[in-house]
Parts: sequence; structure tokens; C-alpha cells
Amino acid sequence: MIDNERRDKALQYLVDTDVDYAKARAYMLGLEKAEKTIIGMEILAQKGHDGTVAEKDAKARNAQEYRAWREDYENAVADYETYRNRRHTADLIIECWRSENANRRQGSI
Repeated sequence: MIDNERRDKALQYLVDTDVDYAKARAYMLGLEKAEKTIIGMEILAQKGHDGTVAEKDAKARNAQEYRAWREDYENAVADYETYRNRRHTADLIIECWRSENANRRQGSI
């Protein structure tokens, strides 16, 4: 059974994380857009060097800036997914509380 205190904590968590959740998602999506730019800049920096497009792409993906971007992106995804999962859990707690109370009102419990 979900008590009112647990429901209130779940509701408060949702209220408290609205902005941070949105910022985490926006940061993650912004980083997704930056990937092509970073790769393009790294390929352009190789101008004058021989090699196929695939070789230049591989070199670009091995560059320090790209590796730093990749680490930032992975951390951003982890932050976003953590918020999303915790908020989903809070939603489930609230839904369980609602169901239990509806059943209680109907005399099922």
C-alpha cells in the first residue's frame, strides 16, 4: 500500500525536477546536434592530407575534441535517463495510490 506521505514525496519530486529534467533533455539534444559539426570541423582540419572520406572520418572520430564530446554526450544521456526513470517511478507511485484509493472508496480493499 502506498501511503499519503509516499505519494506526497513522489509529487514533490516531480515538482522539484521539472526544470532540471527539461534542461537535461535540452543539453542532450544540443549535444546530439553538435556531433556533425565537430566531425566536420575535424575533417576540414585535415585539409590537404591524403586519404579517403572514411579514413578522414575515422581520424576525426579519434580526435581529442570528438572524444571529449562523446564523453559529455554519454554523461548527458545518463543524466537525462536517470531523471526520466525516477520521474516515471514517481508517476507509477502516484498511479498506484490513485488505484488503491479508488478501490478503497468502492469497498474493494
